[in-house]
Amino acid sequence: MFLAAVTLAGHDLYLKPSAFRLKPGAKSTVAFHNGDNFPSSEAAPTLSRLREVNLVTASGKRVLVNLRQQDKFALADFIVPDEPAFLLTAHTIPNFIEMEPAKFRDYLKHEHLDAIVDWRAEHGEAAKSGREMYSKYVKSILHTGQPDPSVTRPVGFTVEFVPLVDPGSLKAGANLPVRVLFRGQPLAGTQVEAQSYFDGKVKERQLGQTNGVGEIQIPLDTPGFWKLHTIRMERRADTSQAEWESFWASLTFEVE
Repeated sequence: MFLAAVTLAGHDLYLKPSAFRLKPGAKSTVAFHNGDNFPSSEAAPTLSRLREVNLVTASGKRVLVNLRQQDKFALADFIVPDEPAFLLTAHTIPNFIEMEPAKFRDYLKHEHLDAIVDWRAEHGEAAKSGREMYSKYVKSILHTGQPDPSVTRPVGFTVEFVPLVDPGSLKAGANLPVRVLFRGQPLAGTQVEAQSYFDGKVKERQLGQTNGVGEIQIPLDTPGFWKLHTIRMERRADTSQAEWESFWASLTFEVE
């Protein structure tokens, strides 16, 4: 039970479209990847836990269709809108995991949640199993034409990356400013990780923490497929079921 829980806890959820630049009216597909082996998927997400599987444009939103599992990922289909840029989004409903003390500490350290490690030590919980509720919130930016500011608007998720400029307006070598929002407010002091995939090579970066207004600069040092990742964890008021609750955010996009 505990080992399986650790595996689940380490799984980042993110969106990988079949292409980031598409033609209006075309039929296309997005894959839901689950795991730490970027850009591969290690396990398909549970379809019954997915919510707000949407395509979001400046003029509104529509639900993606034909949501299904295939091998180690999930897929959904959509018709490309006649808009210069748009978002694909989804989130999961909360789920419960429990880990033995050492595994929970390793997981917290891996995700740079050192404040939680310290709190557990100071409050005599370091030797107790870690009981956690978690949910995940994913977004992806796609284009059919010129950059568009509509993709810099929040979608209202509990936690989300909000780029302050459309990444489609930037080339490799530029900096992308992003803001992390938690319950609609800037989230200061959250650790941000970036991964990119280009020419068959993966590059990982620990970028540090967001500043006092929840912002951080992403150095786009290579073209290709990019993923941003962060986690917010907090103590639950009602600890009868779990002591902690985490909220995972990812954003994917392409850099030319």
